[in-house]
Amino acid sequence: KNIWPDGDLNFVSETRATELQISTVVDFRSVALMATITILFVTLMGLIGYINDEMQRRSKEIAIRKVNGAEASSILLLLSKDIFWTAVCIGTLGAWYLGALWTDQFSETAEFPIYYYILIAFVSLLFIIGCVVIKTWRIANDNPVNSIKSE
Repeated sequence: KNIWPDGDLNFVSETRATELQISTVVDFRSVALMATITILFVTLMGLIGYINDEMQRRSKEIAIRKVNGAEASSILLLLSKDIFWTAVCIGTLGAWYLGALWTDQFSETAEFPIYYYILIAFVSLLFIIGCVVIKTWRIANDNPVNSIKSE
């Protein structure tokens, strides 16, 4: 009472004190997870829109390549290589750098090795290739005359 005349002395177990300390981190983690899922869906919708736009814009080029003997795999590679470099390589390096900046502000941190980032980049690449293949398979295997005739 002499030290803190206006305050009350409350005793809390160590487990409860630890839970109170980490509750904000758990809340932040939950919000970040929900934001990540939302961003993933928005990004996939943007990717599908981009692929549709590229297919419309390059339909003559794809048709001419098909007439000249290009296979469906080369057309899929043609449409996906730009996405690969921007989304996977630059995105992975950016995530690694920003993650390192964010964890530097804590006194104790858990290690997040670079191969985790590579694994996440590989999974992202599978998502991207899956979207590209699904959206471009029709135009890659379509009769090139139909694309040229509609122009």
